[in-house]
Amino acid sequence: MSFASEVKKEISNIQGDDCCLKAELYSIIKYRSTIKVSTGSFKIEIITTLNAIARRIIYLFKKIYSIKLEIILVEKKKLDYKNLYVLTTTEKGLDILKDLDLIDENYQIKEEVSRELIAKPCCRLSVLRGAFLMRGSINDPRKSNYHLEIVAMNQNDADFLVEVMSQVGIMAKHVTRHKGIVVYVKKAEQIADFLRFVGATNSLFYFEDERIRRDYNNYANRTINCDIANEEKAITTAAKQLKNIAYLEKNFGLLNLSDRLIDAILLRNTYPDDSLSQLSEKSESLIGRYFSKSGLSHCFKDIERMCEQIKKDKDKSSS
Repeated sequence: MSFASEVKKEISNIQGDDCCLKAELYSIIKYRSTIKVSTGSFKIEIITTLNAIARRIIYLFKKIYSIKLEIILVEKKKLDYKNLYVLTTTEKGLDILKDLDLIDENYQIKEEVSRELIAKPCCRLSVLRGAFLMRGSINDPRKSNYHLEIVAMNQNDADFLVEVMSQVGIMAKHVTRHKGIVVYVKKAEQIADFLRFVGATNSLFYFEDERIRRDYNNYANRTINCDIANEEKAITTAAKQLKNIAYLEKNFGLLNLSDRLIDAILLRNTYPDDSLSQLSEKSESLIGRYFSKSGLSHCFKDIERMCEQIKKDKDKSSS
């Protein structure tokens, strides 16, 4: 089972006040249902592939309106298709739509959100829960980038989701795709907040554990890569310094150099693979005085400049 399915399975078992359960059912019908009208009869049809969601919908209708749903299981024979649960009201369809403020006096489905029904903060979060159950998805933090989304079918619903999330500090964005208006969140901390607000406590613990592990691994890899890069840079720099020292010794001699340059050369020749920081740390034990890293750097730059000058003088004399 995918991580998204696990989250939905968990939040399908949440208990709550009647007002919150009503707000959740409102969201479920609004975000994923088909209203069928026949000879003045209104039927609400909801289709889902997850057994836990089907049970949740049955529970909500029974708890709030004391009705049973007609349940049809459509089996899919292909391995890559999931079975469908088709849930349909057989009574009180119009009364339910009116009570949930989903239909107007002309029996037209309302696109605008019912502010009165979801006036309480807890009810607004229940709307988020219902919308995620029916139209949401979330990536497994072990396998891919952090991503949570809910698909809305019109701009009003998308704007409302963004608004409710912003009220609890979740900065969602939306983009229009072929499947609808996708409201999405990509920041790990805010996805964790979403899981907490909709009541997916166990999924939140799993998500945070994986996020910590992933962030630690990324940090460790960056540190290792940085250490390797620094070591390679130090080795390359040391090799260049040794080459300059050898050239200077052959073409100029070391006896005429200043004491500071001789000390720097002694340190480099004694510890050919060390970085400048390591040479500085070992300077007192080898030459009897502290030689700073910046001081060593200046010395080797002076040696490099002397080598370049000798090469220029040789080129002039040969021409």
